Amino acid sequence: MTTSTHLSTAECWELLERERVGRLAVLEEGVGPDIFPVNFVAYQGAIYIRSAPDVKVVRLAAQPAAAFEVDGHDKYGWWSVVVRGTAARVTDAVEIERSGIRQVVTASPRYKQHVLKITPRTTAGRRFADRSGIAIPHADPTPTAPIELPDPSQVTDAASEQTRSTRPVEIPSHPPLPEGTAPYTPSG
Repeated sequence: MTTSTHLSTAECWELLERERVGRLAVLEEGVGPDIFPVNFVAYQGAIYIRSAPDVKVVRLAAQPAAAFEVDGHDKYGWWSVVVRGTAARVTDAVEIERSGIRQVVTASPRYKQHVLKITPRTTAGRRFADRSGIAIPHADPTPTAPIELPDPSQVTDAASEQTRSTRPVEIPSHPPLPEGTAPYTPSG
């Protein structure tokens, strides 16, 4: 039984376009990644986010590499979409208006005057089999039975070794930061 399937780029953007909350991952040099829940809009192949003048804006100005993730559940099962790219502030009033980001109601009461745009370098998504028996589209059009896990006391070493040796398909990622890179310290 197939437990997951890769989504096409078009399927990823269809899912992104119907959601409004995602997770923005930014880097702090010398420390590593940090993740922020954000309201967003997907428009013409980019992700738009509003932000207050906070740590996200500071970190992205210093290190514009960003990742963005959205996941959810629909009639076909669970899914996840990850966008990796470069983030930059947008100041063009026409682009901001056309994107629709000003109309997105944010969860935070803070005034968010900055608009950030993530221009994708990669977009990848996966759909996962729903254990309630809903099939994955494109994998098998008929509903599947719920997955039954074996009793751990009945698992043999050979079966256990086979499970450990099965690796998921790798998703392209950024290389690690070079050794000896000085941490970024915001001024002022």
